[in-house]
Amino acid sequence: MPKRKANGKMMAPSNAIMKKQETKKIVNPLLEKRTKNFVIRTSGHPDKRKLTRFVKWPGYIRLQLPRVVSMSS
Repeated sequence: MPKRKANGKMMAPSNAIMKKQETKKIVNPLLEKRTKNFVIRTSGHPDKRKLTRFVKWPGYIRLQLPRVVSMSS
């Protein structure tokens, strides 16, 4: 079977498609996404500090803590 030839007529793309291609999204340089760098001694490194001093301990543990500290030193 011989292949059929397509019509010689080509339709122009509609105006809506042309407008979508022309419009570009405006990007604010202040809100750019930056990757985090977790190399040692960088500002992006998370803190790994001991927070035991800042915990609100129960009363019976608050009584025990000074005793443990005085015995250890």
